[in-house]
Amino acid sequence: MSFGRLLRRASSKASDLLTFNVGTGGSRTVLDGEIIFSKNNVCVHPAEPLPGLPEHHPGYLCVHLEKDEALGSTLILTWVPNSRIQRQDEEALRYITPESSPVHRNPRRRAHRSHSRPPPAPEEEEDEEGPEPASQNQQLLEEGDEGSCELSADEVSRDSTLGSDSDTFSSPFCLSPVSEALGESSSSIFLDNESSSASSLDSHAPSESSQSQGVRWEEQQKVMALEQLCGVFRVDLGHMRSLRLFFSDEACTCGQLVIASRESQYKILHFHHTGLDKLAEVFQQWKCCRETQLKDQVSDEKSCMQFSIRRPTLPSAETHPEERLYRRLDVSSWLRHLNNSGQVLEEYKLRKAIFFGGIDPSIRGEVWPFLLHYYSYESASEEREAWRLQKRVEYQEIQQRRLSMSPEQHSEFWRKVQFTVDKDVVRTDRSNMFFRGENNPNVEIMRRILLNYAVFNPDMGYCQGMSDLVAPLLTEIQDESDTFWCFVGLMENTIFISSPRDEDMERQLMYLRELLRLMLPRFHQHLTRLGEDGLQLLFCHRWVLLCFKREFPDAEALRMWEACWAHYQTDYFHLFLCVAIIVLYGDDVTEQQLATDQMLLHFSNLSMHMNGELVLRKSSSWLCMLCLCVMQK
Repeated sequence: MSFGRLLRRASSKASDLLTFNVGTGGSRTVLDGEIIFSKNNVCVHPAEPLPGLPEHHPGYLCVHLEKDEALGSTLILTWVPNSRIQRQDEEALRYITPESSPVHRNPRRRAHRSHSRPPPAPEEEEDEEGPEPASQNQQLLEEGDEGSCELSADEVSRDSTLGSDSDTFSSPFCLSPVSEALGESSSSIFLDNESSSASSLDSHAPSESSQSQGVRWEEQQKVMALEQLCGVFRVDLGHMRSLRLFFSDEACTCGQLVIASRESQYKILHFHHTGLDKLAEVFQQWKCCRETQLKDQVSDEKSCMQFSIRRPTLPSAETHPEERLYRRLDVSSWLRHLNNSGQVLEEYKLRKAIFFGGIDPSIRGEVWPFLLHYYSYESASEEREAWRLQKRVEYQEIQQRRLSMSPEQHSEFWRKVQFTVDKDVVRTDRSNMFFRGENNPNVEIMRRILLNYAVFNPDMGYCQGMSDLVAPLLTEIQDESDTFWCFVGLMENTIFISSPRDEDMERQLMYLRELLRLMLPRFHQHLTRLGEDGLQLLFCHRWVLLCFKREFPDAEALRMWEACWAHYQTDYFHLFLCVAIIVLYGDDVTEQQLATDQMLLHFSNLSMHMNGELVLRKSSSWLCMLCLCVMQK
């Protein structure tokens, strides 16, 4: 039987194995090494896009049982990238072939593809059984997984170390740069990416200087970078700190599995093509079994794993009563808010509609200038055109002031402003099509806007992170002068943006601490126990300063911007967003009593992996609850 077919049959019988009985009292005795769940095309995503590499890195995931002296039984989760399977990489395939499986007991040798190794013994006869009907991906598994070399036990259970100075993605646990800076542990219980895969690729290094060899070498280097990003991942789930399942669809079949180690390292696996619901059943059965086995034992650190499931729906009691009454503001509904002269009929109704429904991307360039105080709601269409021409002249004057600086002034300006701007713009949103590619003129436009703003507002100048705010404005408005003045409005008239001045940020944090005290007393008590460091709320500074842009994909982040810019019922809706994130994703903080640096690691590693729509809905419901409480008093 082929290796791929073996895994599929094991997966189909998962329901029979979910009793997890390790003794004789159950309906079935578990066999050490049995595969109880398997799924192909489970993805790993980089924390931030990498040039030349795709966003999705699919792989094969399997879960098998192992007996554990302390826990009775434990689950071993393994993820192998498809690229390794398609190369028939037996070193990688061994991690999804438990030692006690029939594949190991009856190994089938195949020829290695690597020219650096000696040829193995001749291949044995193929199975006479014909292939079963399967999808294209399953066929790939059968073609690439048939058979495995015989391996020793110490190879199967090989450990590795993870240094704190590793590259961002050198560990199978994707750590953000912040996580790396705070990582103090010199070892890890997680299987590191296979160094041997890199060495095997090195053996293919070109020995000639021909153009074809050079192209091949570049492709191999890209493969090496890809495998460094997402190498083989293997972990004992019984010794993890927490397992969190976040469903992203209403049917609750797709979403993310977030695994957290006791060293505050995180691995996030994306289920885009169903299967997460089946894995949830496996985990729930296992959790019940573990609780039964451990109830008479003394609780220790190794048996305190937390498990929870988050679904994309909120109970009706936790939703804003008006959230279903509004749809996204599109062209037709936008025109209904304007009179014949182009004036906004009722500003409050428009802002309310934007708060609940957001704005269609096709009209953001027209609507955003109103929200950012560039256009007056009372202005007519002709007045706005005249205003644009006037502000364009002012913008040109500001730019001319910058270009006409004396050598001494320019030297100081370059040192204080331009040097940092030039570094930031070339690495801001480069995965966005609007800024992608070398010598992109839009990058230069963004650069000019930031430099001119530093001249316009010398007291503020330029602070790192401003490029993250200008980039979406320019992408949607697509006019240099209009984008500049919208950015001015963003910085001057929107409380959502905190300036880098300490007193402004401290005021924001003071309000947030009070909200947490009222709405999440348990979390606030934990912060209080941590002392001054905990009450500084370091984990949410970036949320406020960069408007959640580093925490959510662009589509969700911009939807949050619009809700905040609408100023519906509060000028501080961004703080309710912070509370909602903590409510939905902060269970580990209180349950595990995380320290300040661990809290920072916890939330920074969830960046780009949270459900923005759920956060928005939860924050609007918290706002409604607070308003009702105020009215009742």
